Amino acid sequence: MNTALLSKVLSARIQEIRKDSQLHVLTQLDEPSGNEPRVTQYVAYTDFSADQQQKQTASIYVFTPYKNLDNHNRAIIEYQTQLMFNYDPWQKTMHISVLETLGAASSLAFFDYQNHGLATVALKGLIGLARRNGYTHIDGVVSSFDGVDDLLRISDLFQKVGFSVQTNPSNPHVGEYSYALTK
Repeated sequence: MNTALLSKVLSARIQEIRKDSQLHVLTQLDEPSGNEPRVTQYVAYTDFSADQQQKQTASIYVFTPYKNLDNHNRAIIEYQTQLMFNYDPWQKTMHISVLETLGAASSLAFFDYQNHGLATVALKGLIGLARRNGYTHIDGVVSSFDGVDDLLRISDLFQKVGFSVQTNPSNPHVGEYSYALTK
């Protein structure tokens, strides 16, 4: 894989994001590596704006050029991971409503982006965003319709970045997670 080409595509995507006044870069990494399956070239960005208190919903997106180029070396899709969240600027809390990474089961996926670290990047981006804007708590519900193994994998992801996960043995397909932010 041509790492210089991937860096060029990543740089072009970052420039597009910076030109859009409604989008803000949270973090970026451009360290080409053959160390798969960790993606080491990405940008995480958001449409969250602390000034738009009326909106109260936003997303964090993670884009990588990895396995995302067409025959003309252009990005096929704008992002591979989306974390959607609601926020209450008065209570200073956030609630994750969806964390989706394109996978083989998705009709949009031509490559399975799961297990490459993109959801971890999105979660860390949310924690940093919440902390910088004075939010005190992030929570949500994680569920799995595919089975207990899926719930365990998702719970491990949340715990890896510092969330507390509570599950109920009588309902093994649902868990609640929370993250308390300290100032």
